[in-house]
Amino acid sequence: MNLRPAALFVLCLLAVGGCSSAPAHGDADSLPVPLDGVTVVAERQAGALHEAEERSVEACMQRRGFTYEPVPGGRYVSANPYGLLTEDAAGADGYGLASVALAGPAEDPNTAAVARLAEPRRTAWQKALIGTGERQITLTASGAPTLRVNTDGCVYLARRDVYGGAWEQAEVDATGAATEIVAQVVASPEFVAAQKTWAACMAEQGEKVTTLQQARRLIQEAVLRAGGDRSALLRTGRREQQLARRDALCQSRGDLAEATRTAQEHVQARLPESSWTKARRVGELRERALRRTGA
Repeated sequence: MNLRPAALFVLCLLAVGGCSSAPAHGDADSLPVPLDGVTVVAERQAGALHEAEERSVEACMQRRGFTYEPVPGGRYVSANPYGLLTEDAAGADGYGLASVALAGPAEDPNTAAVARLAEPRRTAWQKALIGTGERQITLTASGAPTLRVNTDGCVYLARRDVYGGAWEQAEVDATGAATEIVAQVVASPEFVAAQKTWAACMAEQGEKVTTLQQARRLIQEAVLRAGGDRSALLRTGRREQQLARRDALCQSRGDLAEATRTAQEHVQARLPESSWTKARRVGELRERALRRTGA
Protein backbone atom coordinates (compact mmCIF):
# COMPACT_ATOMS: atom_id res chain seq x y z
CA MET A 1 0.00 0.00 0.00
CA ASN A 2 1.46 3.31 -1.03
CA LEU A 3 0.49 5.52 1.87
CA ARG A 4 2.29 8.59 0.72
CA PRO A 5 2.43 9.36 -3.02
CA ALA A 6 6.05 10.17 -3.76
CA ALA A 7 5.14 12.24 -6.78
CA LEU A 8 3.04 14.66 -4.75
CA PHE A 9 5.71 17.31 -4.62
CA VAL A 10 8.42 15.96 -6.91
CA LEU A 11 9.10 18.15 -9.92
CA CYS A 12 11.29 16.91 -12.74
CA LEU A 13 13.07 18.69 -15.48
CA LEU A 14 10.67 17.17 -17.97
CA ALA A 15 12.24 18.78 -21.00
CA VAL A 16 15.08 16.29 -20.87
CA GLY A 17 13.42 13.46 -18.96
CA GLY A 18 15.42 13.40 -15.76
CA CYS A 19 14.99 14.29 -12.11
CA SER A 20 17.84 15.96 -10.37
CA SER A 21 18.06 15.55 -6.62
CA ALA A 22 21.77 15.52 -5.92
CA PRO A 23 25.04 14.95 -7.70
CA ALA A 24 25.88 11.27 -7.54
CA HIS A 25 29.61 11.90 -7.15
CA GLY A 26 31.78 14.84 -6.24
CA ASP A 27 33.18 15.37 -9.71
CA ALA A 28 29.65 15.87 -11.04
CA ASP A 29 29.71 19.25 -9.28
CA SER A 30 31.79 20.63 -12.14
CA LEU A 31 29.13 19.90 -14.76
CA PRO A 32 26.97 22.83 -15.90
CA VAL A 33 23.47 23.12 -14.45
CA PRO A 34 20.96 25.95 -14.89
CA LEU A 35 20.63 28.92 -12.54
CA ASP A 36 23.82 28.20 -10.60
CA GLY A 37 22.45 24.83 -9.51
CA VAL A 38 19.49 26.17 -7.55
CA THR A 39 17.37 23.12 -8.46
CA VAL A 40 20.09 20.71 -7.29
CA VAL A 41 20.32 19.69 -3.63
CA ALA A 42 23.33 17.92 -2.13
CA GLU A 43 22.50 14.45 -0.84
CA ARG A 44 23.34 15.23 2.79
CA GLN A 45 21.17 18.34 2.72
CA ALA A 46 18.32 16.51 1.01
CA GLY A 47 18.46 13.90 3.76
CA ALA A 48 18.39 16.52 6.52
CA LEU A 49 15.43 18.28 4.94
CA HIS A 50 13.56 15.01 4.48
CA GLU A 51 14.06 14.16 8.15
CA ALA A 52 12.80 17.60 9.18
CA GLU A 53 9.69 17.18 7.04
CA GLU A 54 9.01 13.74 8.48
CA ARG A 55 9.31 15.01 12.06
CA SER A 56 6.87 17.77 11.23
CA VAL A 57 4.46 15.28 9.62
CA GLU A 58 4.64 13.15 12.78
CA ALA A 59 3.80 16.13 15.00
CA CYS A 60 0.94 17.18 12.72
CA MET A 61 -0.57 13.69 12.69
CA GLN A 62 -0.32 13.46 16.48
CA ARG A 63 -2.21 16.75 16.82
CA ARG A 64 -4.95 15.17 14.69
CA GLY A 65 -5.11 12.10 16.90
CA PHE A 66 -3.13 9.68 14.73
CA THR A 67 0.09 7.75 15.14
CA TYR A 68 2.70 8.29 12.44
CA GLU A 69 6.24 6.92 12.19
CA PRO A 70 8.71 9.02 10.14
CA VAL A 71 9.60 7.36 6.85
CA PRO A 72 13.36 6.98 6.24
CA GLY A 73 14.81 8.74 3.23
CA GLY A 74 15.49 6.56 0.21
CA ARG A 75 18.27 6.67 -2.32
CA TYR A 76 18.13 9.36 -4.96
CA VAL A 77 18.42 8.85 -8.70
CA SER A 78 20.63 11.69 -9.80
CA ALA A 79 20.70 13.10 -13.28
CA ASN A 80 22.33 16.13 -14.75
CA PRO A 81 19.46 18.00 -16.47
CA TYR A 82 21.33 17.98 -19.79
CA GLY A 83 22.24 14.31 -19.54
CA LEU A 84 25.91 15.03 -18.89
CA LEU A 85 27.99 12.38 -17.19
CA THR A 86 31.59 12.19 -15.99
CA GLU A 87 33.78 9.15 -16.54
CA ASP A 88 34.32 8.71 -12.80
CA ALA A 89 30.60 8.74 -12.09
CA ALA A 90 29.86 6.36 -14.96
CA GLY A 91 32.53 3.94 -13.77
CA ALA A 92 31.28 4.00 -10.20
CA ASP A 93 27.54 3.56 -10.72
CA GLY A 94 26.57 3.98 -14.37
CA TYR A 95 23.51 6.21 -14.42
CA GLY A 96 22.57 5.07 -10.91
CA LEU A 97 19.30 3.53 -12.10
CA ALA A 98 19.73 -0.21 -11.60
CA SER A 99 21.41 0.20 -8.21
CA VAL A 100 18.51 2.29 -6.91
CA ALA A 101 16.01 -0.25 -8.25
CA LEU A 102 17.95 -3.06 -6.58
CA ALA A 103 17.97 -1.19 -3.27
CA GLY A 104 14.22 -0.72 -3.49
CA PRO A 105 12.16 2.05 -1.91
CA ALA A 106 12.57 2.97 1.71
CA GLU A 107 10.28 0.84 3.84
CA ASP A 108 7.30 2.76 5.18
CA PRO A 109 6.97 1.84 8.88
CA ASN A 110 3.31 2.91 8.84
CA THR A 111 2.09 0.38 6.28
CA ALA A 112 1.34 -2.57 8.55
CA ALA A 113 -0.22 -0.49 11.34
CA VAL A 114 -2.49 1.44 8.99
CA ALA A 115 -3.56 -1.76 7.22
CA ARG A 116 -4.83 -3.08 10.58
CA LEU A 117 -7.11 -0.08 11.11
CA ALA A 118 -10.83 -0.35 10.49
CA GLU A 119 -11.81 1.13 7.13
CA PRO A 120 -13.25 4.44 8.43
CA ARG A 121 -10.21 5.03 10.63
CA ARG A 122 -7.82 4.09 7.81
CA THR A 123 -9.52 6.50 5.43
CA ALA A 124 -9.39 9.24 8.05
CA TRP A 125 -5.68 8.56 8.61
CA GLN A 126 -4.90 8.87 4.91
CA LYS A 127 -6.92 12.06 4.56
CA ALA A 128 -5.15 13.55 7.55
CA LEU A 129 -1.84 12.74 5.91
CA ILE A 130 -2.33 13.81 2.29
CA GLY A 131 -5.46 15.96 2.50
CA THR A 132 -9.03 15.63 1.40
CA GLY A 133 -8.96 17.28 -2.02
CA GLU A 134 -11.45 19.84 -0.78
CA ARG A 135 -8.84 22.53 -0.19
CA GLN A 136 -6.46 22.60 -3.11
CA ILE A 137 -4.23 25.21 -4.63
CA THR A 138 -3.10 25.12 -8.24
CA LEU A 139 0.47 26.18 -8.88
CA THR A 140 1.57 27.23 -12.35
CA ALA A 141 4.69 28.69 -13.88
CA SER A 142 6.06 29.01 -17.38
CA GLY A 143 8.02 25.87 -18.24
CA ALA A 144 6.65 23.83 -15.34
CA PRO A 145 3.79 21.34 -15.20
CA THR A 146 0.66 22.46 -13.37
CA LEU A 147 0.74 21.19 -9.80
CA ARG A 148 -2.35 20.72 -7.64
CA VAL A 149 -1.63 20.52 -3.94
CA ASN A 150 -3.92 19.61 -1.04
CA THR A 151 -3.37 22.24 1.61
CA ASP A 152 -5.25 20.47 4.41
CA GLY A 153 -2.96 17.44 4.73
CA CYS A 154 0.00 17.01 7.03
CA VAL A 155 2.37 16.45 4.09
CA TYR A 156 1.74 19.99 2.83
CA LEU A 157 1.62 21.50 6.31
CA ALA A 158 4.96 19.90 7.16
CA ARG A 159 6.62 21.39 4.08
CA ARG A 160 5.18 24.78 4.98
CA ASP A 161 6.55 24.35 8.50
CA VAL A 162 10.04 23.47 7.21
CA TYR A 163 10.34 25.86 4.25
CA GLY A 164 7.71 28.53 4.80
CA GLY A 165 4.47 29.32 3.04
CA ALA A 166 6.12 30.70 -0.10
CA TRP A 167 8.03 27.49 -0.87
CA GLU A 168 5.63 25.60 -3.13
CA GLN A 169 5.26 28.40 -5.67
CA ALA A 170 8.94 29.29 -5.44
CA GLU A 171 9.94 25.71 -6.24
CA VAL A 172 7.58 25.57 -9.22
CA ASP A 173 8.88 28.93 -10.48
CA ALA A 174 12.53 27.89 -10.24
CA THR A 175 11.90 24.49 -11.82
CA GLY A 176 10.03 26.11 -14.70
CA ALA A 177 12.81 28.64 -15.29
CA ALA A 178 15.47 25.92 -15.22
CA THR A 179 13.47 23.73 -17.60
CA GLU A 180 13.18 26.55 -20.12
CA ILE A 181 16.94 27.13 -19.94
CA VAL A 182 17.60 23.44 -20.59
CA ALA A 183 15.24 23.44 -23.58
CA GLN A 184 17.05 26.41 -25.13
CA VAL A 185 20.51 24.98 -24.46
CA VAL A 186 19.80 21.57 -26.01
CA ALA A 187 18.44 23.35 -29.11
CA SER A 188 21.49 25.62 -29.43
CA PRO A 189 23.98 25.18 -32.30
CA GLU A 190 26.82 24.51 -29.83
CA PHE A 191 25.00 21.68 -28.07
CA VAL A 192 23.54 20.18 -31.25
CA ALA A 193 26.97 20.04 -32.91
CA ALA A 194 28.63 18.53 -29.84
CA GLN A 195 25.87 15.95 -29.50
CA LYS A 196 26.36 14.90 -33.13
CA THR A 197 30.04 14.35 -32.42
CA TRP A 198 29.07 12.32 -29.36
CA ALA A 199 26.59 10.24 -31.38
CA ALA A 200 29.25 9.44 -33.98
CA CYS A 201 31.59 8.31 -31.21
CA MET A 202 28.82 6.18 -29.70
CA ALA A 203 28.24 4.55 -33.10
CA GLU A 204 31.92 3.63 -33.19
CA GLN A 205 31.40 1.99 -29.80
CA GLY A 206 28.48 -0.03 -31.18
CA GLU A 207 25.72 2.11 -29.63
CA LYS A 208 22.95 3.36 -31.92
CA VAL A 209 21.74 6.47 -30.09
CA THR A 210 21.37 10.04 -31.26
CA THR A 211 20.75 11.96 -28.03
CA LEU A 212 22.09 11.81 -24.49
CA GLN A 213 18.62 11.27 -23.12
CA GLN A 214 18.02 8.36 -25.47
CA ALA A 215 21.02 6.52 -24.02
CA ARG A 216 19.79 6.94 -20.46
CA ARG A 217 16.24 6.05 -21.47
CA LEU A 218 17.41 2.64 -22.74
CA ILE A 219 18.36 1.75 -19.17
CA GLN A 220 15.25 3.34 -17.66
CA GLU A 221 13.08 1.16 -19.88
CA ALA A 222 15.11 -1.96 -19.06
CA VAL A 223 14.72 -1.27 -15.33
CA LEU A 224 10.96 -0.93 -15.77
CA ARG A 225 10.79 -4.18 -17.72
CA ALA A 226 12.79 -5.96 -15.01
CA GLY A 227 10.35 -4.92 -12.30
CA GLY A 228 11.28 -6.72 -9.10
CA ASP A 229 13.26 -9.48 -10.85
CA ARG A 230 16.65 -9.24 -9.15
CA SER A 231 18.47 -11.31 -11.79
CA ALA A 232 17.10 -9.11 -14.55
CA LEU A 233 18.09 -5.97 -12.62
CA LEU A 234 21.62 -7.29 -12.17
CA ARG A 235 21.88 -7.94 -15.90
CA THR A 236 20.52 -4.46 -16.56
CA GLY A 237 23.11 -3.06 -14.16
CA ARG A 238 25.94 -4.67 -16.08
CA ARG A 239 24.58 -3.31 -19.35
CA GLU A 240 24.13 0.09 -17.69
CA GLN A 241 27.79 0.17 -16.66
CA GLN A 242 28.88 -0.64 -20.21
CA LEU A 243 26.63 1.94 -21.83
CA ALA A 244 27.36 4.68 -19.29
CA ARG A 245 31.12 4.24 -19.63
CA ARG A 246 30.84 4.56 -23.40
CA ASP A 247 28.50 7.52 -22.99
CA ALA A 248 30.90 9.36 -20.67
CA LEU A 249 33.91 8.53 -22.84
CA CYS A 250 32.23 9.97 -25.91
CA GLN A 251 31.07 13.03 -24.01
CA SER A 252 34.66 13.64 -22.99
CA ARG A 253 36.00 13.16 -26.50
CA GLY A 254 33.48 15.64 -27.89
CA ASP A 255 34.00 18.13 -25.03
CA LEU A 256 30.25 18.11 -24.58
CA ALA A 257 30.29 19.57 -21.08
CA GLU A 258 32.20 22.63 -22.26
CA ALA A 259 29.89 23.11 -25.25
CA THR A 260 26.92 22.90 -22.88
CA ARG A 261 28.50 25.39 -20.51
CA THR A 262 29.11 27.84 -23.35
CA ALA A 263 25.55 27.50 -24.63
CA GLN A 264 24.15 27.88 -21.12
CA GLU A 265 26.13 31.08 -20.59
CA HIS A 266 24.65 32.51 -23.78
CA VAL A 267 21.11 31.54 -22.79
CA GLN A 268 21.41 32.79 -19.23
CA ALA A 269 22.88 36.09 -20.36
CA ARG A 270 19.53 36.80 -22.00
CA LEU A 271 17.42 35.84 -19.01
CA PRO A 272 15.12 38.48 -17.53
CA GLU A 273 15.94 39.56 -14.01
CA SER A 274 12.71 37.89 -12.88
CA SER A 275 14.22 34.45 -13.57
CA TRP A 276 17.21 35.19 -11.36
CA THR A 277 14.89 36.56 -8.70
CA LYS A 278 12.99 33.26 -8.70
CA ALA A 279 16.24 31.35 -8.45
CA ARG A 280 17.47 33.42 -5.54
CA ARG A 281 14.13 33.06 -3.77
CA VAL A 282 14.07 29.28 -3.79
CA GLY A 283 17.73 29.20 -2.76
CA GLU A 284 17.09 31.54 0.15
CA LEU A 285 14.12 29.52 1.36
CA ARG A 286 16.10 26.28 1.22
CA GLU A 287 19.06 27.81 3.04
CA ARG A 288 16.74 29.12 5.74
CA ALA A 289 15.24 25.65 6.13
CA LEU A 290 18.70 24.11 6.36
CA ARG A 291 19.73 26.56 9.06
CA ARG A 292 16.64 25.65 11.06
CA THR A 293 17.43 21.95 10.75
CA GLY A 294 21.05 22.52 11.72
CA ALA A 295 22.31 20.92 8.49
